[in-house]
Amino acid sequence: MLAELKKPQEADLTTYIESLNYAQIIQRGLLPKKRHFKRLFVDYFVIYKPLNILSGDFYWIGKKDHLTYVAVGDCTGHGVPGALLSVLASSILEYSIMNKGLNKTNKILQEVDKKFIESFSGAKEEFFNNDWVDIALVCIDNKENKIYFSSANRKICIVNSKTEYQVLAGSPYPIGGWQVEEHRKFESRSYAFQKGDCLYIGTDGFQDQIGGPKNKKYSSKRLHELFGTIGEKGMSEQESLLENEFKDWKGVNDQIDDICILGIRL
Repeated sequence: MLAELKKPQEADLTTYIESLNYAQIIQRGLLPKKRHFKRLFVDYFVIYKPLNILSGDFYWIGKKDHLTYVAVGDCTGHGVPGALLSVLASSILEYSIMNKGLNKTNKILQEVDKKFIESFSGAKEEFFNNDWVDIALVCIDNKENKIYFSSANRKICIVNSKTEYQVLAGSPYPIGGWQVEEHRKFESRSYAFQKGDCLYIGTDGFQDQIGGPKNKKYSSKRLHELFGTIGEKGMSEQESLLENEFKDWKGVNDQIDDICILGIRL
């Protein structure tokens, strides 16, 4: 009798897992491919490690006129909800740049914030949705050797040829969420780079990983220092060093969050 009851449950579980695996294929298919990166960058790496089958982290790249855009986002939660939000956020971002023609990073994020909130607007004014996105957006102007940067709760790191690193922070609030300021503004910062500098842009999954000798978070400071240490190496070698560092730090602990880091040689 028990065996008969288990059969439908096992079949449902198998169907569910198959659906998740297919959704993973779709989600991965929406992310930029190697050929897209190779068209825009001389050297780069991508570390993308979902906590579960699906991920709430995403990355996006694109070129409009002479400007190249790079974004990494971290959506509420993991799994299916996070994945759905990541598709929504990246779609709004792409539309804002490629179709609406916005080119200033702060204006782009303001548009993404507006459209993201509108997507969850209910008929009743008292309806609040607490889904949000932390995102970093960089615009690279290779004519002027400058980058323009805006973010919602994220930072970027730049390492020069002397392996000196600089951290740029953006606005201290996310895209979306229930804390809707009446006049929310996203700041824009600029940075003059030299050819060969390295840009690192990512989510907080790596730095928040529990591990090490004292079983603590890796920390953003340690990660930025690591970028400074490895910045002179080739991007493929940097990727391997970061992967090994994460594995060693994590040890026997479980991964606690989605992870996404892009490294780009400017």
